[in-house]
Amino acid sequence: MENFDIVDNSESATVKNGMQLGRIGFAAMNNPLRRWIQKHIEFRTFKKFLERCHVDLEGGVIMDAGCGSGYSSKLIVNEYHPSRVMAFDYMPEQIRLAQKRKLKVDFFVGDLRQIDSKSSVFDAVFIFGVLHHIPEWRKALSEVARVLKPGGVLLVDEPKYGFTWEEFECGLRNAGMDVLQTSHLLFKSVGLYLCQRSDSE
Repeated sequence: MENFDIVDNSESATVKNGMQLGRIGFAAMNNPLRRWIQKHIEFRTFKKFLERCHVDLEGGVIMDAGCGSGYSSKLIVNEYHPSRVMAFDYMPEQIRLAQKRKLKVDFFVGDLRQIDSKSSVFDAVFIFGVLHHIPEWRKALSEVARVLKPGGVLLVDEPKYGFTWEEFECGLRNAGMDVLQTSHLLFKSVGLYLCQRSDSE
């Protein structure tokens, strides 16, 4: 079984760089409407992307980056029955909620800008609306590319906030990703992407 070298930084995950959610943001990420959207729009779109590109994640090694309260991790576990899931969030409060789900998932406090994992480990990384909270989102994309196996995939959805879609797609390419599928919703205010690490070992 792969050793992820997980480091729990819960005590050091203090409010900084605008990455923590305030009370309103925290409530917005932890309510039935958000879960419905995540399951019936975002996750369903990701499944269609994977089917179109003939990518099978069954039994794979998967990361849920910015997992929040762990609902997205639950969707991943139920759909793909992965051999291992690593899921982290910047906020200790979210991780405490996620751990209460009693999933077979390695939950811990972490930072997308410096992922606590060896390189070339994951078959897939899921990111549900996290990067727009990170000023150094380009660095986070480079970290995602680092931990993906060659040919591994990134499934990401984001609102257009802090970047244009042209800037975001340029950031994906500069991180070493090929964009395979895209969909834009709500007058192009939300983007969903399937990308693949383009380099080989």
